Order: sequence, then structure tokens, then C-alpha cells
Amino acid sequence: MIRQWFETMNEVLDDLILRYPTASNGEKIALQQQWDMLKTLSDDIIESWLQFEDKMGAFRELQQQSTASLDAQKLLGPFVKGQGYFKLHMFKHASEQMEEAIAIYPDMLSARMFLAMSRMHLKQWSEAQRHFQLIAAIAEENRLQAIALNALGCIQAINAHLEQAQCYFLKALEADPGFKDPKLNLESVRLGNGQMQLQFGSAELQTMVQV
Repeated sequence: MIRQWFETMNEVLDDLILRYPTASNGEKIALQQQWDMLKTLSDDIIESWLQFEDKMGAFRELQQQSTASLDAQKLLGPFVKGQGYFKLHMFKHASEQMEEAIAIYPDMLSARMFLAMSRMHLKQWSEAQRHFQLIAAIAEENRLQAIALNALGCIQAINAHLEQAQCYFLKALEADPGFKDPKLNLESVRLGNGQMQLQFGSAELQTMVQV
């Protein structure tokens, strides 16, 4: 329908262009009036089209926001589930959910931290160490870095590398002097009386990261 309308307007305009050069003064006045009418219609169409484009743009923005919201839900779903499993000490399920969260968003350090801590509780020391080393290297938040350094110290202590363990605990205290776990671990390693009681930092992690 719109195309037919434009075809009609073009036919009228073509007729004006053809007739105007040879028209009498009276005919030129009539042709000018027709042209004014076409110009008014053209301006109205352009204005309506611009308004239509604005609405189209607004809809595109809504689509993008909806996509972003779905992406966030897709990410937070496994992360929240993983946190729930972690609190229930179901560390195998927690690690699976956090793996899924990291696959969606590899830079999410809180998900990587829960994954690493779950690996710790599953005694998968090498896997845990790999994640904690990455977190300690790139974390900007002092407490997050301190938790990672403390966990690395625990892994070294478990492997009987006590000097390296103490170095990590000291680095954790340097990163966040208010974090108690590395201080307790440092004392436990230095005393060396029987079996060491190591604090991984799980409780601190749960307090720190809430969704």
C-alpha cells in the first residue's frame, strides 16, 4: 500500500515537472499549489518515518537488554547453585556448577575461587593450586588475594613444604592483615606439634561472596 502511494505521488510530481515549463501563469499557480501539497505530504512522511525509526531503535535496545539479562541469568544460575552446594559441603556438585559458570564467564574470580576451594576440600590439590595461583596473580581485592595466598600456603603445608607454606601465609597477612586464617596457619606450622590444623579460608569466602 505504501509503495502504491509513493508511485501515485511520483506520477503527480512527474506530471508537474513536465507541464510547469510551458504552463501559463494561472496554470503555474495551480501547479505550485499541487507541489505545496506534495511537499507537505513529503514532510509529514519523513517526520513519521523518523518517529518510526526511533521506535525501532528503542525496540532494538530492549532486545539487547533482554539478551544481557538472559546472559546474566545463564551465568548466575550455576553460580548460585554452586554456592548452595558449597554451603552444604557437597563439594563435587559445587565444583561442577562453578566449572559451568567459568565456562560462561572465565573472568569471574568469585566463581573460580569457589571452584578452587571445592577442589581443596576434594583433596584435588594440583587443580586447586592452579586456580589459586591465577587468582593470587590477578585479584585486585585484597581479601580475595589473601584467601588465595592462604590456600596456596595450606597446599604447601599438606605437601610438607613448610618453608614455602610460611612464605605464602606471610604474603596473605601482608595482603590483608585483618584476615585471621593465615595467622592461625602460620602458628600451626611453626609449632609443628602433631597434626597441623589448617584453615583453608572457606568460611571467609562464604561471608565475602554473597549473591
